[in-house]
Formats: sequence, C-alpha cells, structure tokens
Amino acid sequence: MNLGIFTMSAFLVRRSFLLLVVWSFVSGCIAAGDEIVLKGVKDKLLAISPQMPIDAVSVSEVPWLFEISLEDGGILYADKSGDFLFAGQVFELRTGRFKNLTEKSKKKNRVDLLSLSPESEMIVFPSKTAKPLATVTVFTDIDCGYCRKLHREVDMLNQLGVTVRYLAFPRAGVGSDSYDKIVGAWCSEDPMDALTRAKLGEEIATPYCDNPVKKHLELGKKIGVSGTPAIFFEDGTLQPGYLEADKMATLLGIRQIPTSNKINFLD
Repeated sequence: MNLGIFTMSAFLVRRSFLLLVVWSFVSGCIAAGDEIVLKGVKDKLLAISPQMPIDAVSVSEVPWLFEISLEDGGILYADKSGDFLFAGQVFELRTGRFKNLTEKSKKKNRVDLLSLSPESEMIVFPSKTAKPLATVTVFTDIDCGYCRKLHREVDMLNQLGVTVRYLAFPRAGVGSDSYDKIVGAWCSEDPMDALTRAKLGEEIATPYCDNPVKKHLELGKKIGVSGTPAIFFEDGTLQPGYLEADKMATLLGIRQIPTSNKINFLD
C-alpha cells in the first residue's frame, strides 16, 4: 500500500472525521421546505432506535445529507432516504480550504439556544469601557476550581472591554450543596457580590426565591456543556475550560496597546 495513502487513512480513522469533498450539487436534492421527507427520515430513525434523542431533522449544506440535531447539542447526518447514518464532522473543500460545516451548525444552534435565556436571569459583570467590545456567556459552578480562577480575572476582562454573563451550572445537580449555594447567589439582594464571595470560599446566605438555576442547568445540558467553566463567544464558539484573560481577549479580537492603554480591535 502507498505510504501516503496509508498515513492519510490512519489520520482520518483516528479522528473519526467524515470528510466530504463536494465538487458540485447533486441532482434531485431535497427542497428545504419538504417537511414530509424530513419527517420520514426522523420516523425511520426512531423506528430503529426509539430512544435516539432527536431534537430536529433539517437540510444541510450538503445536498444529499440531512442534519440530525440531538438534544445534547450533538449532530449526526443521514442520507435523504434514511438508509445511512453518519457520525463525525463534515468539511467543505470547494473554497480550496477546510470549512467545518458541522461546527458552523453547532455555533448557530448555540446562539439560538442562548438567546432563549434573557439577560435579566443572568448575573452580569459589565465591561468598564465606554462601550462593550465583546460579551462572553459562561456556565459556572461555585465549587469548580477553574471557575473560581476565571472569576478572579473577570475584573481584568471588564477592564479590557469584555462583559461577562453568568449562567448557573451546578455540576452535582439539583438538590446538591453546590446547587443550593448558587441559588443563594442568584436570590441574594446583591447577586454579583454574593457570587464573588462564594467563589472566594466564603459562606453566603442561601435564601430561596423564584430562580432560573434549574432552567440554566437544563439549557447547559441541551447546548452540550459537559464541564465548567464553559465559555461561549457571541458567534457561538465554545471555549471549554479556563482561559487567561489576555488570551481570551486575543481570541475575541481585542488587544491592549501598552503605550496608551487604549483598547482596540485586532486588525
């Protein structure tokens, strides 16, 4: 076997990628509004696997593939007849470069899901610039070490022009000590102060009120959060885990010019 072919095959298998090279549109593709065909594919999959957590079936950018969005944020693909199911990432090469269509869909889904949670139900640490240069939405757990480490850098992020919006994600689940603590922060008269003190390890009062914590937890699971902190950028990009403030600012397209301390977007 040609060594180059073997190496490439091993590369693709090792990463479980579904690499599709789309050179032209396939004749007979399904129209976007053909709900009957989409429903037929969904029904066929559920007949085989009734427990498959399908959230929606829709057309994809590949004419002969349907996109199957799962309830945990994952994506699968099926052909238009529902005879074949694909797991992996789909790339388009028509532009002469790798374009990850799977991640593009995930980003859109994340933005849509996050829009369902109003800012009034979040704990928000606003930017300290005249106008916010960027906003990140963070699923957090009071008892998470890296969540606490990130929170120590929130003031720096605010100084750099980044607004930090918190959603609750107590990993131990409903009824746990972590759950009660974060409910206490959300129900406090000063949620920003209570959350900060709790993340410093201080004991805070745990009053109960009508709160969005359970809803946040369910949203996090639906959007694919598996650990904290889970940081989402405005375009739906997921940054899993802690990231230093200056590195995050760079990813967000913000830089600080030391000579003037002026904050600008990267070119």
